[in-house]
Amino acid sequence: MKKWLTSAAILAAAFFPRAALAAEGAGAEHGSWLLLLFFIINFVLFVWVLAHYAGAPIRKFLADRGVTIRTALSRASGALAEAEDLANKAAARMAALATDLKKVADELEQETAFQVGKVAELAKSTAERIHRDTEMSSSALSEAAKRRVRAQLAESAATLASGLIGRDFQPSDQGRLIDGFMDKLGNGDRR
Repeated sequence: MKKWLTSAAILAAAFFPRAALAAEGAGAEHGSWLLLLFFIINFVLFVWVLAHYAGAPIRKFLADRGVTIRTALSRASGALAEAEDLANKAAARMAALATDLKKVADELEQETAFQVGKVAELAKSTAERIHRDTEMSSSALSEAAKRRVRAQLAESAATLASGLIGRDFQPSDQGRLIDGFMDKLGNGDRR
């Protein structure tokens, strides 16, 4: 029965708006109160119809929308917490990387200094060895040159002596030379 009355009131207000507005011409005070009363009744009916027919779907839509918003908010909060955690981890890794970089740079500097020292020491020992080898080579070359000069002098002296002996040596000189040599050998045995 309520539905029938409500429907009838809505239809009457929709099809006979003139009846509600007709009271307006009767008097300014009287018409304005009736007009206000009509608007209030009209508004109450509109709210009741809206609440009765659209209330459940609106409540369901608002409840679903609230669940969706809460789900999105919880996901966003989780993503924010995860992002903050990742940012903190990244900052920690960056600090660790900076420390590692400084450590590697120090180690590299120490290794470089060690290698430079080692190369300098090796260069010094190589220079000393080259100096010794040069001295030995120069003394060996000097001795070899002296031997060659002596050999050439001996050869030249032998050639000259052979020429002189061949030219001035007589058979009697040969016998006397052999006798003198034999005497020297004989005197050498006695001593």
